[in-house]
Amino acid sequence: MKRLMLMCSLVAAMACGSGEPADPFAADMKMICGAGGRDDVPPEMRTMMAMQEIAEKIKTPEAARLMAAVAQAAPSERAELVKPALAKAGLTRCRLFD
Repeated sequence: MKRLMLMCSLVAAMACGSGEPADPFAADMKMICGAGGRDDVPPEMRTMMAMQEIAEKIKTPEAARLMAAVAQAAPSERAELVKPALAKAGLTRCRLFD
């Protein structure tokens, strides 16, 4: 009986997980869109802080390629560039590129 209860507890814990998406790319996109630095610094510094945070935390090659493309794109083209990635990750907007 104790063994059954332990197994049920383990299965329940695995099902709940850490609250992150099961898709690593979606998790990366959520992290990218949540990055933004502190509000008490100028906007230019916030963007730089966000990019540093992203570089330290990014896990998937697909998201890394996207960020490399974004870095090379003109600022006016960035929002359009990330739209397909947002859709794939199930997100509707990204604070970093608004």
